[in-house]
Amino acid sequence: MVRSRTMRLVALSAGLAALLPTAAAQAGGGAPAIDPPIVGVPIARTQIALGHAADAIDAGNGGQAVGPLTASRRYLIRSYKGAKYLIANAPPPPVGDGSANPRRFVRLARRAVRASRLGGSHGWIRARTSGSGGAGPAFADGPTAVFDVFTSQFGAATAAVGMAPDVKGALLARVQTTLNTAVVLRNRLVKVIHAAEPPAPPVGDGRVHAHASGAPVAATFGSVMPGLTVLLDAELQQMKAMAQDTSVPAASRAALGKAIAADTQIEALVNQWWPPVVGDG
Repeated sequence: MVRSRTMRLVALSAGLAALLPTAAAQAGGGAPAIDPPIVGVPIARTQIALGHAADAIDAGNGGQAVGPLTASRRYLIRSYKGAKYLIANAPPPPVGDGSANPRRFVRLARRAVRASRLGGSHGWIRARTSGSGGAGPAFADGPTAVFDVFTSQFGAATAAVGMAPDVKGALLARVQTTLNTAVVLRNRLVKVIHAAEPPAPPVGDGRVHAHASGAPVAATFGSVMPGLTVLLDAELQQMKAMAQDTSVPAASRAALGKAIAADTQIEALVNQWWPPVVGDG
């Protein structure tokens, strides 16, 4: 396990130099889009720090995990602040010239969940870097970059939950801090988006409809929310299962309580503010 995580860490270090290829990469065409460095750099550094922490815990060197766990919190805060800046300074989306619709973010979220269950939240990102062209890199639009921040927070939260059964005492408190930081910042970011871009009025039956043809529509910050609910569902499933697992130390299970409550509350708000997209299942 230590060896596999170290190999992923090497791949992540290479990704840092490219500012993290993002969900905006288009299959079959052009160079993949990359996150603007205001979020791309701290996202990559969050992943690297958590990889170091997990390696230390797996090796039985819990003391060496303290520094990386502290660093992960610092980088989570930086990517959150970067996302807030992008939201506050976003140009209006061009009419008919967007790069994504809500269903696309659902698909990307599901890929992230599948990758995390296979042992890392990064493989899906690397897998989208093939198929480059000669035009040079393009930066992701604001909504896509913010979605990558949400995905990074999901990765940090689920990584912390995965470490919780293997630590205790002061180190468990550090892991819990990383978990709660990811959850709190994600929930704040949802509210920032809601304040900056109130949802459009519902259509007809009270649900938000994607373009009838399934063609790309202008990407808005609200369009990432159906994908966020996929991440929230997977995060809650992991935490609830662990909270009910009596083979996990009681202190580790208790450390999940606040995060479970916060996830449940924010998912209810997301579904209230941005009703599910018709046909997103």
